[in-house]
Amino acid sequence: MKASAGSGKTFNLAKTYIRLLLTDEEKYSYRHILAVTFTNKATDEMKSRILKELHLLAKSPKESPYFEELVAAFESENGLRKRAETVLCDILHDYGAFAVSTIDRFFQQTLKAFSREIGQFATYQVELDRESLVSESVDRVLDSLSDDNKDLLQWLTQSVMDDLEKGKRYNLENNLKTVAMTLKSDEHRAAIEEYGIDEEKEYSKENLTRMKKALSGVMTSFVKEVREAAKAFVSAAGEEGLSNEDFSRKCFNSLYVCAASDPKDELAYPSASIFKNCEDFSKWFRKADLKRYAPLERRLMPLLQKYCGIFTEKYKIYSTAFKISKILNELGIAGDLDREFRALMKEKNVLSLDDSNVILRNIIDGTDAPFIYEKLGVRFEHFLLDEFQDTSRIQWDNFRPLIENSVAQGKENLLVGDVKQSIYRWRGSDWRMMANEVQGEFSECEVETLDCNYRSLRNIVEFNNGFFEYASSVLDSMSGNESDFKVHDIYSDAGQLVKSRSTSGGSVDVVFCDKEDEMQEI
Repeated sequence: MKASAGSGKTFNLAKTYIRLLLTDEEKYSYRHILAVTFTNKATDEMKSRILKELHLLAKSPKESPYFEELVAAFESENGLRKRAETVLCDILHDYGAFAVSTIDRFFQQTLKAFSREIGQFATYQVELDRESLVSESVDRVLDSLSDDNKDLLQWLTQSVMDDLEKGKRYNLENNLKTVAMTLKSDEHRAAIEEYGIDEEKEYSKENLTRMKKALSGVMTSFVKEVREAAKAFVSAAGEEGLSNEDFSRKCFNSLYVCAASDPKDELAYPSASIFKNCEDFSKWFRKADLKRYAPLERRLMPLLQKYCGIFTEKYKIYSTAFKISKILNELGIAGDLDREFRALMKEKNVLSLDDSNVILRNIIDGTDAPFIYEKLGVRFEHFLLDEFQDTSRIQWDNFRPLIENSVAQGKENLLVGDVKQSIYRWRGSDWRMMANEVQGEFSECEVETLDCNYRSLRNIVEFNNGFFEYASSVLDSMSGNESDFKVHDIYSDAGQLVKSRSTSGGSVDVVFCDKEDEMQEI
């Protein structure tokens, strides 16, 4: 179910839960329906809404907004009322089995059942603050430096010397912690798995030394070629009696800077105006001087085009090499860091929240649902997943076997979300799963779009409809036709109908700011 803001997502989610709850022949059906949300607040709201609606159906069924849809499944209004009353009483007397939970809590409960398989005591705790674990691991690596660990000490000493020689400030501890957080991120883990990288081999000091030498060769060659091209342009211009100030608004200032730069400095990509000058000589000089300098186009234009051509063809390779070289030294402690990280978790009897999802996936992978339910001590037949656009691939890998088992038994499941509201990418969420991948995995999947907005006023809804239609088209035009990905496809169903009961139109204010103030305003 695709549900934009204000479209009645929670209303429909609760309605589906209550319908499954009341129409199931199983007496304790609430024990076999799992509703998953992302936050504790959303969980509390969902539970409260379900209990409130069950109470209303048990006391005054016709006052419930769900009455018309639910009563058809019963012989009479009284039959619906009695069923709601019985279910409500059962839930209140067995509240611990009322399975509405956050996604992290459900996975932690599942992992607890496999504590023996993962080599942890059943009393282990989940550490939510991954950064504190990483920071302490780095501290322990640094504390272990001594003459007994000469390889690591020599590697880090050389790292510091390399940066000091480049005239940079160097904070070893901060640099190591930054790289360590990257190594423990979901994005890094996903890339390692996708490309089958052997971290121990790739991050070995021997391999990194070879990489450092190769990257240095790439960067040195590029810088030399660019500086020679810039010097050739500046020299030719000088021979023709031109200086940096003679060009309109010093439009070639970056070439003059490049020609005089230190080979160790990072090269910046030329501005868009310089590339435009490759095509239009009339922009080089003031109009009053253009006729006088026109004969120079034949000599200087090829030199400028050569300079820009080097960036067009080779800058991506250079930039990649430069960025990798900046973290190579820190990557040399990847193995030491990983050993300390695991030892630390063992000593404290904790698991990092992010690592626990991976561990659980490795356990579940290839395991059938009955075995998982046997370990859990409970069987779920229906799954209702809220905010699915913020689900990570690892979390989906853990859920999929259970949902596949449910679908195979002809049971109903519901995934609710809105790709436009995906905000958990920093935790590995992937909106593409909801956008199109789930439909490919489950051929019988039906897609429903809630296209009404019951919350916002007319002017706001209509502004949003027009804005997202226009903005998505602009972004697609910027990416060009060569891209298979279209932003407009994501927003193809963003248009909403106004269903607010208020007669007020509402107000929309659009505030523009200077480019340099943009981040501060955000």
